[in-house]
Amino acid sequence: MFVYKITFRNQVQNAWPIVIDILVFTILPLYMINRYGRSDAAIFILMAVFLFLLFLIPQLILHFDYYLKNKGDILFYDPEGRWIKIDHKEVSSIFSFDDINLVERVKSYPLAEDRMQWFPWDSYNYSVIHLKNGQKFLVTSLLVPNIDLPIESNKIKLRKTFYPFAK
Repeated sequence: MFVYKITFRNQVQNAWPIVIDILVFTILPLYMINRYGRSDAAIFILMAVFLFLLFLIPQLILHFDYYLKNKGDILFYDPEGRWIKIDHKEVSSIFSFDDINLVERVKSYPLAEDRMQWFPWDSYNYSVIHLKNGQKFLVTSLLVPNIDLPIESNKIKLRKTFYPFAK
């Protein structure tokens, strides 16, 4: 049996691409100043800060949204017994794989197509588990980094998007 909850490691796995952006947008003004001189240093620095925020703010919004949606949740997964238990906001629900009607997987285009990721939010994804009784459960990548349940392929619907904001 596997137990999943939001951990520091899961958060870092989703958020690490911003480190690359920090490096790029720190080196960029230094390169520009070295190449074109100090006279336009303020412009180079402002341009780097603006571009960094252009990448950082959407990622922060997504990260906090995912965190708030699965904060305190615990997912128990037993592949041999073919069941899942989700503790969400002091309510526990247990169901078998046979109870699943559909798993809606929402991923960015690069993640879904296993391509190079261009934006820091490309590693974020979520799934909505629809049960036959009408219940729905949202599982973000902060809770379970990549939820691949061994169920029939006709019960899995993949939706690709530019920005995987959980509705």
